[in-house]
Formats: sequence, structure tokens, C-alpha cells
Amino acid sequence: MIDSGWVLSAAHCVKGREQSLFSVQHLGKEYRVEKIVVHPKFGTEDNNFYDFALIQLKEPVTDGKPAKLYPAEDETGKPVVFVGRGTFGNGRDGLVKNDGKQRGATNTITGASSQVLSFTFDAPETATALEGISGRGDSGGPAFVERGSELFVAGVSSYQDGNGLKEGTYGVTEYYARVSTNIPWVNSVVEAALPATLPAHPIIDSIKNNSTFSSDRPSLKNAIEDTEILTEAFYQSVLLNRIKHAEDLINEGADAGLVSVNQSSLFELALHFDRVDYLDMLLNRLGNANNVHNENSTVLPLLISRLRDDPTVIDRARILLAQGANINVQTDEGDTAVILAGWLTDNVELVRFLIEQGADVSIPNNNGDTPLIDAAYLGKIGIVKLLIDHGAPVNSRNNAGRSALDMARERGNTDVIEVLASR
Repeated sequence: MIDSGWVLSAAHCVKGREQSLFSVQHLGKEYRVEKIVVHPKFGTEDNNFYDFALIQLKEPVTDGKPAKLYPAEDETGKPVVFVGRGTFGNGRDGLVKNDGKQRGATNTITGASSQVLSFTFDAPETATALEGISGRGDSGGPAFVERGSELFVAGVSSYQDGNGLKEGTYGVTEYYARVSTNIPWVNSVVEAALPATLPAHPIIDSIKNNSTFSSDRPSLKNAIEDTEILTEAFYQSVLLNRIKHAEDLINEGADAGLVSVNQSSLFELALHFDRVDYLDMLLNRLGNANNVHNENSTVLPLLISRLRDDPTVIDRARILLAQGANINVQTDEGDTAVILAGWLTDNVELVRFLIEQGADVSIPNNNGDTPLIDAAYLGKIGIVKLLIDHGAPVNSRNNAGRSALDMARERGNTDVIEVLASR
């Protein structure tokens, strides 16, 4: 956060999601996105240069201290501190696990070009006290340099060069987008932006205050007919879990199936905010409709991701599919519902249900991993057998050139190796 209403991140984290990324989180509170501005030169010269994006918030953050931007171009040789919640590990084994916990590390900036800062993951003999680098999932995070008694943001996590080594091991080089040379662009975007505004209406106030709607029928009718007001009203009802207010709006004629917040439906919002009761209300109220979800809606993968351990996840998935959810839609990471079911759960029946409903088991995600490659890597023999029985391509290779059998061998999953080797 570089201002109460602005967040600095990496362009590669948000490019292509400008219309769908609707909130960021600070200290457990959600702040909606007004707009996203990607550096205009990102991707035009070198995809690793100008890796900056600015995110304007609809509401200011009132309980945080904005970080200052490092203004001097003397970063080389300076100690750097960085934080993130990505995959952690160690220099010997590389990446180990992603548990979502926030961690920090130190390093020393070894180089600075016009657009990037670099530092190397050194072995203990030459390392800093808390030597480390960023991991997967840390992209867009800050690298701090101390100046005086304050920490300034000097870089934004961008990419890593393995130098022929395994990711996250000693000797790899980390690159951060350089802040000091891009401060003029940051300032120009912030200064030119119009102030963010939110619609106001008594209906919205009632939802926020958890009070009954006014008996003023024209006012209620006006709210339902005004798309901006209705969208804000429903958004607040999801955020605050005001199910009764949402039902009152539906009873008055509001079509909840048409409401969209930054291209996310109310179903997707309910899942995003873990409002399971709200989701069930929507499923029940719109249960008979068959065209609720457009073909690009990621509601089904989101359901699997959020409610994967819920014993009724198949029942909810069945209703979503009946309402028109696309079973083969892919998330921004390229994951389909069946990929997530196989990766996140041991629920063979869930995977079987999705396949029977038409899930394409040959679709890979952005890493080139198919459901079978994932299951082989994780040693999920039941899912492996099920996928093979339903035509999963055994010889497909991911972007790293590894097949399902390669992954099983890498992990020592002997039962999976036996099944795949016989094919």
C-alpha cells in the first residue's frame, strides 16, 4: 500500500484480470477495486521489464501505514528485506510447501539495471543472517531498503532465474521490478486518477445498518431499477451476510442472477466470502432456472476450491450445472473443476461425478498439468485409475516436459508407477 487508496503490485499478477479482480485484503478486511492500471510498457519490450501495476481502491484503508517509495538510484550493495505468503522451502531442497503463512527474509542487492534489481540466494558461507528469496505466490510483494530509520519499497517481486538450478535452491537469482526509475509513472497515474465513488441509497444504508427496508415503495422500486444501486445493495448483502435483505430484494422483483460485480456473479461472491448460507439461498431461489451462469463463470471451480471438504459439495455442484455452469471452464491459472477436485481432495466420487457430467480429463492448466499428472504426482492411486478408465491421456507432458509417469517416479509413488508403466 503506497497510499490509503492505492496498492502497488506486479503487472503479471493482474494483467488480464483488470475486470475480474474485485477486492484486495488488508488485516482481514476486504477493499474493493476501483480500477487497475498496468504499466503501458509491460510486455512491449521484454516481459520481465516494467512489471508494475497500480490498483486503486474504492474505499481508503484507514488502519494502515502506506509504504514510501525508494527515490535514490543507489540500490546496489544495500541490504534488502522482503516478505510474502508464497511457497516456502530451503536452499538445499528448494520449494517445500505452501501454507499461506507470512514470512520474511533478507538478502543483498547485487545488481541494478534500468528496470530490475537482482540478488542471489547465497549458501550459508556468504549469506546474510536470514538469507532467502521469494517463492511461488510471492509475486507482486515488496522488497524494502532501509534509509535513515525507515523502510522504503525498492522493488516489486517479479521473476526468478534458476541459472540451470532447481527453483528455490542456493545459486538462483531473484529479480524485482525497480521502483526508483518508475516513480514518475506511479505519480502520474495517481495524480491523474479521478476519486473513487460509491453509490448511496437508503436501501444500501439499511443493509449496512441491518435495519428493515423503508416502507417507501417508490424508493425501493428506484433501487431495483437502478443497476448501480442494486449491484451495491447486493454486494453489501453478501459482504455482511444479510440474507434476509437479499431475499427481500428478490421478492420485490430483483433478478439476483443478473447481478454482476466486476464480472463476478452473486454465487461467486458468496463463495469468495465463504457465505455458504447465502450461496444456498441463491441455489434454492434460482434453482429452476437453467441459464443463470454464463459460459465464462468460474463458479464451479470456485465451489470445488472453497467447499471441497463439505459432504454436500456434489449436491451443490449438481444444482450449479443444472443452472448452466460450464463444467470445463478454466480459472485464471487454467484449472478446471476436475483438476481442482483431483489436486485438492481425495474424493474419488467427486471426480467421478464431474467426469460423468462431462468434465474433459485431457484439459491441462497453465503449467501444462493434466488431472492425471497431478494425481500421479500426489500418489492418488484411486483417482489415477479412475482417470485412466475414462480416457485420460497417459503420455501427455507438462510445460516442464514431465509426464504422469515421470512425476510418479520423481515422488516414488510405486503403486502409481506400476499402473502407468503398464499402459
